[in-house]
Amino acid sequence: MPAILSAYPRAVQALTPIMRDLPGVIVTIDGRDGAGKTTLGRYLAWRFNVTLIETDLFLIPTRDYVIHLDDQINRIIERRLSLPRPVIIEGVAVLQLMRRINRVPDFKIYVGDAKRSASRAVQRMLAAYDAEFKPEKTANLVLKIER
Repeated sequence: MPAILSAYPRAVQALTPIMRDLPGVIVTIDGRDGAGKTTLGRYLAWRFNVTLIETDLFLIPTRDYVIHLDDQINRIIERRLSLPRPVIIEGVAVLQLMRRINRVPDFKIYVGDAKRSASRAVQRMLAAYDAEFKPEKTANLVLKIER
């Protein structure tokens, strides 16, 4: 069984009615790198027995920005929703990805952390992302994960 950190029960409590009432839902987990998104996503996927898409696995890094393999991510989402089964998608700037593939999350989690990316180019990209998408302000649930 995975470790249960103190913020996890809040996420389970918030998601339980959503996962039961809407079987084909999309849940996103957003936040900065190193904030605990993947660990939370893995726990929630295990807890609710659903698919987790770790968007980092679909990245092609470049010097100043990243490219996601959007079509592959979208195909996995489509397959899960066609069953219908919930799907959790986690990653940095996940709302931007969702817009690109024309998907709207049913529930948004933001994992807050003071960490900043080392690269100035990535910091600028994330500042622009935060200004446009306001992931922390638009989230249904904001968590601070303490390890």
